[in-house]
Amino acid sequence: MPVPNILKELFWRFPFLSESEKEKVYYSIKGTLRSEKVFVSQSDRIGILEKYVQQVLSNPTFKDNGFKNIIDTPYKRQAGDPKIIAYYLSQMHPIPENDAWWGKGVTEWNNVSRAVPQFVGHYQPRLPGELGFYDLRLKENLIRQMELAQMYGIYAFNWYYYWFDGKRLLERPLDIYFNSTDIDFPFCLCWANESWTKAFFGSSREVIMKQSKTVESYRQFIVDIAKYLKDKRYVEVNGKKLLTVYKPQDVPDCKKVLQYWREYCRKHDIGELYIVGCWTSDQSDDFVAKGFDAISEFQPGAILGYSNNINKNLAFVNKEFSGAVYNYKEIVENKVYRKNFSKNKMYHSVMPMWDNTARRNNRGNLIYHGSTPALYQTWLEDVIDFTNKADLEDNLIFINAWNEWGEGAYLEPDKRFGYAYLEATKSALEEYR
Repeated sequence: MPVPNILKELFWRFPFLSESEKEKVYYSIKGTLRSEKVFVSQSDRIGILEKYVQQVLSNPTFKDNGFKNIIDTPYKRQAGDPKIIAYYLSQMHPIPENDAWWGKGVTEWNNVSRAVPQFVGHYQPRLPGELGFYDLRLKENLIRQMELAQMYGIYAFNWYYYWFDGKRLLERPLDIYFNSTDIDFPFCLCWANESWTKAFFGSSREVIMKQSKTVESYRQFIVDIAKYLKDKRYVEVNGKKLLTVYKPQDVPDCKKVLQYWREYCRKHDIGELYIVGCWTSDQSDDFVAKGFDAISEFQPGAILGYSNNINKNLAFVNKEFSGAVYNYKEIVENKVYRKNFSKNKMYHSVMPMWDNTARRNNRGNLIYHGSTPALYQTWLEDVIDFTNKADLEDNLIFINAWNEWGEGAYLEPDKRFGYAYLEATKSALEEYR
Protein backbone atom coordinates (compact mmCIF):
# COMPACT_ATOMS: atom_id res chain seq x y z
CA MET A 1 0.00 0.00 0.00
CA PRO A 2 1.44 3.41 -0.93
CA VAL A 3 2.01 5.84 1.91
CA PRO A 4 -0.41 8.83 1.74
CA ASN A 5 1.01 12.35 1.53
CA ILE A 6 -0.10 12.99 5.07
CA LEU A 7 2.74 10.87 6.45
CA LYS A 8 5.55 11.41 3.95
CA GLU A 9 7.36 14.02 5.99
CA LEU A 10 6.63 12.16 9.22
CA PHE A 11 8.12 8.93 7.87
CA TRP A 12 11.07 10.81 6.40
CA ARG A 13 11.91 11.80 9.95
CA PHE A 14 11.51 8.18 11.09
CA PRO A 15 13.17 6.10 8.32
CA PHE A 16 13.46 3.02 10.57
CA LEU A 17 9.72 2.27 10.13
CA SER A 18 8.90 -0.69 7.87
CA GLU A 19 6.12 -0.51 5.27
CA SER A 20 3.77 -2.54 7.48
CA GLU A 21 4.54 -0.31 10.44
CA LYS A 22 3.79 2.73 8.30
CA GLU A 23 0.38 1.26 7.46
CA LYS A 24 -0.40 0.74 11.15
CA VAL A 25 0.62 4.32 11.99
CA TYR A 26 -1.47 5.71 9.16
CA TYR A 27 -4.66 3.88 10.17
CA SER A 28 -4.09 4.67 13.81
CA ILE A 29 -3.86 8.41 13.11
CA LYS A 30 -6.67 8.32 10.58
CA GLY A 31 -8.95 6.62 13.08
CA THR A 32 -8.58 9.38 15.65
CA LEU A 33 -10.11 12.11 13.50
CA ARG A 34 -13.41 13.46 14.75
CA SER A 35 -15.51 16.24 13.34
CA GLU A 36 -18.76 17.71 14.59
CA LYS A 37 -19.88 18.03 10.99
CA VAL A 38 -22.45 15.57 9.67
CA PHE A 39 -20.25 14.24 6.88
CA VAL A 40 -16.53 14.42 6.14
CA SER A 41 -15.34 12.82 2.92
CA GLN A 42 -12.29 10.58 2.68
CA SER A 43 -10.32 13.27 0.83
CA ASP A 44 -11.28 15.85 3.43
CA ARG A 45 -10.14 13.55 6.22
CA ILE A 46 -6.76 13.02 4.60
CA GLY A 47 -6.40 16.75 3.94
CA ILE A 48 -7.20 17.55 7.55
CA LEU A 49 -4.67 15.06 8.83
CA GLU A 50 -2.02 16.38 6.45
CA LYS A 51 -2.52 19.85 7.90
CA TYR A 52 -2.41 18.50 11.43
CA VAL A 53 0.83 16.58 10.97
CA GLN A 54 2.47 19.54 9.24
CA GLN A 55 1.34 21.81 12.08
CA VAL A 56 2.80 19.52 14.74
CA LEU A 57 6.11 19.17 12.92
CA SER A 58 6.53 22.90 12.26
CA ASN A 59 5.38 24.19 15.65
CA PRO A 60 8.80 24.45 17.38
CA THR A 61 10.13 26.92 14.79
CA PHE A 62 6.93 28.53 13.47
CA LYS A 63 6.68 32.33 13.64
CA ASP A 64 3.34 34.07 13.20
CA ASN A 65 3.02 37.00 10.80
CA GLY A 66 2.50 39.16 13.87
CA PHE A 67 5.82 38.09 15.44
CA LYS A 68 7.71 40.97 17.08
CA ASN A 69 11.30 41.27 18.21
CA ILE A 70 12.18 43.13 21.39
CA ILE A 71 11.78 46.91 21.24
CA ASP A 72 14.63 49.46 21.27
CA THR A 73 12.66 52.22 23.01
CA PRO A 74 11.17 51.31 26.40
CA TYR A 75 7.85 52.67 27.61
CA LYS A 76 8.09 55.88 29.63
CA ARG A 77 5.32 56.22 32.20
CA GLN A 78 3.60 59.60 32.44
CA ALA A 79 1.28 61.02 35.06
CA GLY A 80 -2.27 59.87 34.47
CA ASP A 81 -1.34 56.75 32.48
CA PRO A 82 -3.58 53.74 33.15
CA LYS A 83 -2.15 51.27 35.64
CA ILE A 84 -1.90 47.85 34.00
CA ILE A 85 -1.69 45.21 36.74
CA ALA A 86 -0.89 41.67 35.60
CA TYR A 87 -1.64 38.59 37.69
CA TYR A 88 1.55 36.71 38.49
CA LEU A 89 1.95 32.97 39.08
CA SER A 90 4.87 31.70 41.20
CA GLN A 91 4.38 28.02 40.28
CA MET A 92 7.53 27.69 38.15
CA HIS A 93 9.82 26.10 40.70
CA PRO A 94 9.84 22.80 42.61
CA ILE A 95 8.49 22.57 46.16
CA PRO A 96 8.36 19.59 48.55
CA GLU A 97 4.57 19.38 48.36
CA ASN A 98 4.51 19.11 44.56
CA ASP A 99 7.36 16.59 44.76
CA ALA A 100 5.17 14.44 47.00
CA TRP A 101 1.97 14.86 44.99
CA TRP A 102 3.27 14.65 41.44
CA GLY A 103 6.88 13.47 41.47
CA LYS A 104 10.31 14.93 42.06
CA GLY A 105 10.85 18.27 40.32
CA VAL A 106 7.38 18.59 38.80
CA THR A 107 6.31 22.19 38.12
CA GLU A 108 3.87 23.97 35.82
CA TRP A 109 6.38 23.50 33.01
CA ASN A 110 5.58 19.76 33.02
CA ASN A 111 2.02 20.66 32.04
CA VAL A 112 3.13 23.12 29.39
CA SER A 113 5.57 20.77 27.68
CA ARG A 114 3.12 17.85 27.44
CA ALA A 115 0.31 19.75 25.67
CA VAL A 116 -0.73 18.65 22.17
CA PRO A 117 -3.15 20.24 19.68
CA GLN A 118 -6.67 18.86 19.97
CA PHE A 119 -7.83 20.05 16.55
CA VAL A 120 -6.35 21.39 13.34
CA GLY A 121 -5.05 24.92 13.91
CA HIS A 122 -5.02 24.57 17.69
CA TYR A 123 -2.03 26.46 19.09
CA GLN A 124 -0.33 23.88 21.31
CA PRO A 125 2.18 23.34 22.72
CA ARG A 126 3.06 26.90 23.67
CA LEU A 127 6.81 27.29 23.95
CA PRO A 128 8.44 30.15 25.88
CA GLY A 129 10.71 32.62 24.12
CA GLU A 130 13.50 34.66 25.68
CA LEU A 131 12.93 33.51 29.26
CA GLY A 132 12.78 29.80 28.43
CA PHE A 133 11.53 27.23 30.94
CA TYR A 134 12.69 29.40 33.80
CA ASP A 135 13.13 28.55 37.48
CA LEU A 136 11.76 31.17 39.89
CA ARG A 137 14.27 30.23 42.58
CA LEU A 138 16.74 32.35 40.60
CA LYS A 139 16.61 36.05 41.36
CA GLU A 140 17.97 36.79 37.89
CA ASN A 141 14.77 35.44 36.34
CA LEU A 142 12.60 37.64 38.56
CA ILE A 143 14.67 40.68 37.66
CA ARG A 144 14.38 40.02 33.93
CA GLN A 145 10.61 39.51 34.14
CA MET A 146 10.20 42.87 35.83
CA GLU A 147 12.57 44.57 33.40
CA LEU A 148 10.43 43.35 30.51
CA ALA A 149 7.23 44.36 32.29
CA GLN A 150 8.50 47.90 32.79
CA MET A 151 9.80 48.11 29.23
CA TYR A 152 6.29 47.47 27.89
CA GLY A 153 4.20 49.51 30.32
CA ILE A 154 3.09 47.01 32.95
CA TYR A 155 2.61 48.96 36.17
CA ALA A 156 2.70 46.10 38.71
CA PHE A 157 2.39 42.38 39.31
CA ASN A 158 -0.49 41.04 41.36
CA TRP A 159 1.08 38.00 43.03
CA TYR A 160 -1.11 35.03 43.88
CA TYR A 161 -0.70 34.37 47.59
CA TYR A 162 -1.21 30.76 48.67
CA TRP A 163 -2.07 30.58 52.38
CA PHE A 164 -3.95 27.67 53.96
CA ASP A 165 -4.79 28.28 57.60
CA GLY A 166 -1.20 29.26 58.37
CA LYS A 167 0.50 27.07 55.77
CA ARG A 168 2.06 28.85 52.77
CA LEU A 169 2.95 27.36 49.40
CA LEU A 170 5.00 28.73 46.49
CA GLU A 171 6.23 31.55 48.70
CA ARG A 172 9.90 31.48 47.75
CA PRO A 173 9.83 33.71 44.62
CA LEU A 174 7.74 36.36 46.38
CA ASP A 175 10.08 36.38 49.34
CA ILE A 176 13.15 36.62 47.09
CA TYR A 177 11.58 39.69 45.49
CA PHE A 178 10.40 41.11 48.83
CA ASN A 179 13.86 40.82 50.37
CA SER A 180 15.55 42.34 47.29
CA THR A 181 15.11 46.05 47.88
CA ASP A 182 17.19 46.69 44.75
CA ILE A 183 14.26 45.49 42.59
CA ASP A 184 12.20 48.61 42.03
CA PHE A 185 8.89 47.32 40.68
CA PRO A 186 5.44 47.67 42.30
CA PHE A 187 3.47 44.68 43.56
CA CYS A 188 0.26 43.74 45.31
CA LEU A 189 -1.29 40.50 46.51
CA CYS A 190 -4.25 38.38 45.47
CA TRP A 191 -5.22 35.80 48.04
CA ALA A 192 -5.98 32.60 46.11
CA ASN A 193 -8.45 31.47 48.77
CA GLU A 194 -9.43 28.09 47.35
CA SER A 195 -8.45 24.50 48.00
CA TRP A 196 -5.92 22.79 45.73
CA THR A 197 -7.14 19.72 43.89
CA LYS A 198 -5.58 17.22 41.52
CA ALA A 199 -7.43 18.97 38.70
CA PHE A 200 -4.33 21.16 38.49
CA PHE A 201 -2.76 18.31 36.52
CA GLY A 202 -6.04 17.20 34.98
CA SER A 203 -6.46 14.05 37.03
CA SER A 204 -9.34 14.58 39.47
CA ARG A 205 -11.11 16.94 41.87
CA GLU A 206 -9.53 15.25 44.90
CA VAL A 207 -8.54 17.90 47.45
CA ILE A 208 -4.83 17.82 48.29
CA MET A 209 -4.56 21.12 50.20
CA LYS A 210 -7.72 22.28 51.94
CA GLN A 211 -8.60 25.95 52.34
CA SER A 212 -10.27 26.49 55.69
CA LYS A 213 -13.51 28.47 55.61
CA THR A 214 -13.69 29.43 59.27
CA VAL A 215 -13.92 33.04 60.39
CA GLU A 216 -10.89 32.61 62.62
CA SER A 217 -8.76 31.34 59.74
CA TYR A 218 -9.81 34.23 57.52
CA ARG A 219 -9.01 36.73 60.25
CA GLN A 220 -5.51 35.32 60.65
CA PHE A 221 -4.76 35.80 56.96
CA ILE A 222 -4.27 39.54 57.39
CA VAL A 223 -1.67 38.92 60.10
CA ASP A 224 0.36 36.81 57.68
CA ILE A 225 0.53 39.43 54.93
CA ALA A 226 1.10 42.47 57.17
CA LYS A 227 4.82 42.75 56.41
CA TYR A 228 4.16 42.87 52.67
CA LEU A 229 1.55 45.58 53.01
CA LYS A 230 4.14 47.79 54.73
CA ASP A 231 6.58 47.60 51.82
CA LYS A 232 7.14 50.91 50.02
CA ARG A 233 6.66 49.17 46.66
CA TYR A 234 3.17 47.98 47.53
CA VAL A 235 0.42 49.31 45.22
CA GLU A 236 -1.96 51.86 46.69
CA VAL A 237 -5.30 53.28 45.59
CA ASN A 238 -5.68 56.79 46.96
CA GLY A 239 -3.28 55.96 49.77
CA LYS A 240 -4.96 52.61 50.58
CA LYS A 241 -3.24 49.24 50.17
CA LEU A 242 -4.74 47.27 47.26
CA LEU A 243 -5.68 43.70 48.19
CA THR A 244 -7.62 41.37 45.90
CA VAL A 245 -9.50 38.24 46.93
CA TYR A 246 -9.86 35.52 44.31
CA LYS A 247 -13.07 34.02 45.69
CA PRO A 248 -14.97 36.75 47.53
CA GLN A 249 -18.02 34.50 47.68
CA ASP A 250 -16.12 32.16 50.03
CA VAL A 251 -15.33 34.74 52.72
CA PRO A 252 -17.29 33.70 55.84
CA ASP A 253 -19.24 36.41 57.68
CA CYS A 254 -17.78 38.65 55.00
CA LYS A 255 -18.58 42.12 56.34
CA LYS A 256 -17.14 41.37 59.79
CA VAL A 257 -14.03 39.63 58.44
CA LEU A 258 -13.17 42.52 56.13
CA GLN A 259 -13.79 44.98 58.94
CA TYR A 260 -11.40 43.00 61.13
CA TRP A 261 -8.75 43.23 58.41
CA ARG A 262 -9.18 46.99 58.21
CA GLU A 263 -9.01 47.47 61.95
CA TYR A 264 -5.94 45.27 62.22
CA CYS A 265 -4.13 47.33 59.59
CA ARG A 266 -5.00 50.59 61.34
CA LYS A 267 -3.75 49.28 64.70
CA HIS A 268 -0.46 48.01 63.26
CA ASP A 269 0.61 51.11 61.33
CA ILE A 270 -0.22 49.67 57.92
CA GLY A 271 -2.91 52.18 57.08
CA GLU A 272 -6.11 51.70 55.14
CA LEU A 273 -7.01 48.79 52.88
CA TYR A 274 -8.65 48.91 49.46
CA ILE A 275 -10.17 45.45 49.07
CA VAL A 276 -11.28 44.20 45.66
CA GLY A 277 -13.18 40.97 45.02
CA CYS A 278 -12.69 39.06 41.76
CA TRP A 279 -15.93 38.75 39.81
CA THR A 280 -17.08 36.13 37.33
CA SER A 281 -20.35 35.94 35.42
CA ASP A 282 -21.75 33.12 37.59
CA GLN A 283 -21.76 35.33 40.69
CA SER A 284 -24.83 37.25 41.80
CA ASP A 285 -23.68 38.50 45.23
CA ASP A 286 -23.34 42.22 45.87
CA PHE A 287 -19.78 42.18 47.13
CA VAL A 288 -19.68 45.93 47.71
CA ALA A 289 -22.64 45.57 50.06
CA LYS A 290 -20.68 42.81 51.81
CA GLY A 291 -17.78 45.14 52.55
CA PHE A 292 -15.56 45.16 49.47
CA ASP A 293 -14.48 48.53 48.11
CA ALA A 294 -14.91 47.34 44.53
CA ILE A 295 -14.97 44.30 42.28
CA SER A 296 -12.84 43.37 39.31
CA GLU A 297 -13.57 41.16 36.34
CA PHE A 298 -11.58 37.94 36.27
CA GLN A 299 -11.18 36.64 32.72
CA PRO A 300 -12.40 34.52 31.11
CA GLY A 301 -14.93 33.85 33.86
CA ALA A 302 -16.35 37.34 33.51
CA ILE A 303 -17.43 36.70 29.91
CA LEU A 304 -18.48 33.05 30.09
CA GLY A 305 -21.89 32.62 28.51
CA TYR A 306 -21.51 35.75 26.41
CA SER A 307 -20.46 33.97 23.19
CA ASN A 308 -21.18 30.84 21.15
CA ASN A 309 -19.39 27.50 21.33
CA ILE A 310 -17.63 26.79 18.01
CA ASN A 311 -16.80 23.08 18.46
CA LYS A 312 -18.98 22.12 15.49
CA ASN A 313 -16.80 24.21 13.16
CA LEU A 314 -13.54 22.52 14.11
CA ALA A 315 -11.81 19.33 12.94
CA PHE A 316 -10.88 17.52 16.13
CA VAL A 317 -8.07 15.03 15.88
CA ASN A 318 -8.57 13.93 19.48
CA LYS A 319 -11.90 12.15 19.42
CA GLU A 320 -12.00 12.14 23.24
CA PHE A 321 -12.01 15.94 23.51
CA SER A 322 -14.73 17.02 25.97
CA GLY A 323 -14.09 20.74 26.38
CA ALA A 324 -15.55 23.91 24.92
CA VAL A 325 -13.97 26.17 22.31
CA TYR A 326 -14.93 29.81 21.76
CA ASN A 327 -13.85 32.37 19.19
CA TYR A 328 -11.57 35.07 20.62
CA LYS A 329 -12.20 37.21 17.54
CA GLU A 330 -15.95 37.14 18.17
CA ILE A 331 -15.40 38.35 21.75
CA VAL A 332 -13.44 41.36 20.52
CA GLU A 333 -15.20 42.29 17.29
CA ASN A 334 -18.67 41.98 18.86
CA LYS A 335 -17.41 43.63 22.06
CA VAL A 336 -19.34 41.16 24.18
CA TYR A 337 -17.25 42.16 27.22
CA ARG A 338 -19.04 45.54 27.19
CA LYS A 339 -21.99 43.84 28.88
CA ASN A 340 -20.06 44.34 32.10
CA PHE A 341 -19.40 48.05 31.54
CA SER A 342 -22.67 48.93 33.26
CA LYS A 343 -21.78 47.24 36.54
CA ASN A 344 -21.19 49.39 39.60
CA LYS A 345 -17.69 49.80 41.09
CA MET A 346 -16.18 47.29 38.69
CA TYR A 347 -12.61 47.38 37.40
CA HIS A 348 -12.16 45.63 34.09
CA SER A 349 -9.86 42.90 32.94
CA VAL A 350 -8.42 41.68 29.64
CA MET A 351 -6.87 38.35 28.74
CA PRO A 352 -4.29 38.17 25.93
CA MET A 353 -5.43 34.58 25.27
CA TRP A 354 -6.79 31.56 27.15
CA ASP A 355 -6.33 27.81 26.68
CA ASN A 356 -6.00 25.42 29.61
CA THR A 357 -5.24 22.34 27.47
CA ALA A 358 -1.83 22.06 29.13
CA ARG A 359 -3.50 21.39 32.47
CA ARG A 360 -6.60 19.50 31.38
CA ASN A 361 -5.39 17.66 28.25
CA ASN A 362 -8.71 16.75 26.58
CA ARG A 363 -10.99 16.90 29.64
CA GLY A 364 -12.78 20.02 30.82
CA ASN A 365 -10.87 22.34 28.54
CA LEU A 366 -11.83 25.94 27.99
CA ILE A 367 -10.24 27.42 24.88
CA TYR A 368 -10.55 30.86 23.33
CA HIS A 369 -9.25 30.08 19.88
CA GLY A 370 -7.75 32.53 17.42
CA SER A 371 -6.30 35.22 19.66
CA THR A 372 -3.85 37.62 18.02
CA PRO A 373 -1.87 40.55 19.42
CA ALA A 374 -3.95 42.94 17.28
CA LEU A 375 -7.25 41.62 18.68
CA TYR A 376 -5.90 41.77 22.23
CA GLN A 377 -4.78 45.36 21.66
CA THR A 378 -8.23 46.33 20.38
CA TRP A 379 -9.87 44.90 23.50
CA LEU A 380 -7.34 46.58 25.80
CA GLU A 381 -7.73 49.96 24.07
CA ASP A 382 -11.50 49.77 24.51
CA VAL A 383 -11.15 48.99 28.21
CA ILE A 384 -8.60 51.77 28.68
CA ASP A 385 -10.97 54.25 27.04
CA PHE A 386 -13.89 53.14 29.20
CA THR A 387 -11.83 53.16 32.42
CA ASN A 388 -10.64 56.69 31.70
CA LYS A 389 -14.27 57.87 31.66
CA ALA A 390 -15.64 55.63 34.42
CA ASP A 391 -16.46 56.70 37.97
CA LEU A 392 -13.75 54.63 39.67
CA GLU A 393 -11.23 55.53 42.36
CA ASP A 394 -8.25 54.72 40.15
CA ASN A 395 -7.52 53.81 36.54
CA LEU A 396 -6.63 50.18 37.23
CA ILE A 397 -6.85 47.52 34.52
CA PHE A 398 -6.12 43.88 35.33
CA ILE A 399 -4.51 41.48 32.87
CA ASN A 400 -4.88 37.73 33.19
CA ALA A 401 -2.00 37.11 33.16
CA TRP A 402 1.74 37.74 33.06
CA ASN A 403 2.74 34.07 33.09
CA GLU A 404 -0.17 31.62 33.32
CA TRP A 405 1.41 29.26 30.79
CA GLY A 406 -0.65 26.26 31.88
CA GLU A 407 -3.82 28.22 31.11
CA GLY A 408 -2.46 29.74 27.90
CA ALA A 409 -2.83 33.23 29.38
CA TYR A 410 0.46 35.11 29.34
CA LEU A 411 2.18 38.27 28.14
CA GLU A 412 5.70 36.86 28.30
CA PRO A 413 7.41 36.30 24.94
CA ASP A 414 6.87 32.96 23.21
CA LYS A 415 8.26 31.27 20.11
CA ARG A 416 5.28 32.01 17.86
CA PHE A 417 4.59 35.69 18.58
CA GLY A 418 7.81 36.85 20.20
CA TYR A 419 7.19 40.07 22.14
CA ALA A 420 4.03 40.92 20.18
CA TYR A 421 1.55 40.78 23.08
CA LEU A 422 3.85 42.94 25.19
CA GLU A 423 4.23 45.41 22.32
CA ALA A 424 0.44 45.46 21.90
CA THR A 425 0.15 46.44 25.57
CA LYS A 426 2.64 49.27 25.14
CA SER A 427 0.93 50.45 21.93
CA ALA A 428 -2.50 50.48 23.61
CA LEU A 429 -1.15 52.67 26.42
CA GLU A 430 0.52 55.06 23.98
CA GLU A 431 -2.58 55.19 21.80
CA TYR A 432 -4.56 56.25 24.88
CA ARG A 433 -2.39 59.34 25.18
